[in-house]
Amino acid sequence: MAVITIDGIKLEVPDGKNVLECALDAGIYIPHLCHHKDLNSLGSCRMCIVEVEGHEGTLPSCKLKAEDGLVIHTQTEKVKKLRMLALELLLAGHPEDCSTCPKYGHCELQMLILSDRRRGV
Repeated sequence: MAVITIDGIKLEVPDGKNVLECALDAGIYIPHLCHHKDLNSLGSCRMCIVEVEGHEGTLPSCKLKAEDGLVIHTQTEKVKKLRMLALELLLAGHPEDCSTCPKYGHCELQMLILSDRRRGV
């Protein structure tokens, strides 16, 4: 087992489990699109990025393995700006009309867009 800290909350988690799953299991939401529990983590959508003390830059939490002592920040200004940029890039290649999509109304991408609009981003 490893003890990690996410946004000031200490968690005891299985060593080597990906940080995104550790957070979600603990009720800590980290935005994500490409991660699925039944598939290998890709880290390609860049929505689950986090900052880790002692590491440069940002890391996708779906690819980051839990290890004892990690201190993770999910809501820094840098992370928020980079997530917004990733979302804008995803939307640039996305159809404008979602109403014909089978996922309409149950889409993680729609939820992320709506939450950003509510915050005035």
